[in-house]
Amino acid sequence: MLSLAAALALSAAGAAHARPSKRACAAAYERAQGLRRDGRLLEAREALIACSQPACPAAAVADCGPWLAEVEQSLPSVVLAAKDADGRERLDVRVLVDGRLLAATLDGKALPVDPGLRTFRFEPATGQAVEQRVLIREGEKNRAITATLGPPAAGAPGARRPLASPPLAPGAATPLAPTAATPLAPTAAPSVPPLAWAAGGVGVAGLAVFAIAGALSLDAEADLRATCAPRCAAGDVRAIRVRHAVADIGLGVGVVALGAAAWLYLTRPVAHSPQSPVAQSPQPLAARSPQPHAARSPQPPTAHSPQPPAPRPPRAGAGALRPSLRPFIAGAAAGVEGTF
Repeated sequence: MLSLAAALALSAAGAAHARPSKRACAAAYERAQGLRRDGRLLEAREALIACSQPACPAAAVADCGPWLAEVEQSLPSVVLAAKDADGRERLDVRVLVDGRLLAATLDGKALPVDPGLRTFRFEPATGQAVEQRVLIREGEKNRAITATLGPPAAGAPGARRPLASPPLAPGAATPLAPTAATPLAPTAAPSVPPLAWAAGGVGVAGLAVFAIAGALSLDAEADLRATCAPRCAAGDVRAIRVRHAVADIGLGVGVVALGAAAWLYLTRPVAHSPQSPVAQSPQPLAARSPQPHAARSPQPPTAHSPQPPAPRPPRAGAGALRPSLRPFIAGAAAGVEGTF
């Protein structure tokens, strides 16, 4: 009986000590409002839990209960993850927020944080730590934050070591060092200069004027020969001459422009190939020494040697212009002025 009474007394005393006093409830009530205004929602939630206990005054409980629900709704949360340089998941990472421990290891669970600009520091068990500055927004839930860790430090477990070259066999020759590289021959630039395009266009236009004006002049000349030759009006003959002159000018401009375009294309700047040069293989000293070349004595021509072809005599009348080209080259009316 005595032991039972002592146990009941101790439990009653512990319950009385655990129940917050009215002064503690009032202090938590006031502190929760200030913390909530400052955006320190984690501390405000703890204070609201304290002032919403049934042992606190009814007025405080009536306010702290709804405020606690609003803070829980506004409190953001994050889901942390970390990967190494190869994209593998890392779990042995400790995370601090603004210098305070948030997670000892990564387990994929959502963790509450205060809103605002926060500095997340990811400290792996091996390797260098990584920091990220993230703006956490109020009411944002399950925000994913992933850090990419660098390679582990040299000598740390899991660090990659460079592969050593295999030892040479006894008597094996030592590999030669690469010699100077021979640059590749320059290649022509693939692009065509803009002036070449412009000159080519002018040349084509000149040839088009030559063809059109020549066709019109020949057609008009044929009409005059069929109707009024040799007593045609001077104005008609003058019109044919003008068309002949226009055809001559178009031909000259076209030939000169096309020649200029060809010259610009052939003399355009060259560019070296971007490919890597091919290294020369090492040669012994004796092979690289210059050797004199024996002078070749001229050999007399034999009976079987091919003889150069004899020049052909010029054809009679080769230097004379053809009648069909005379109107456009000479600029005359192809005999119209002598027959009209």
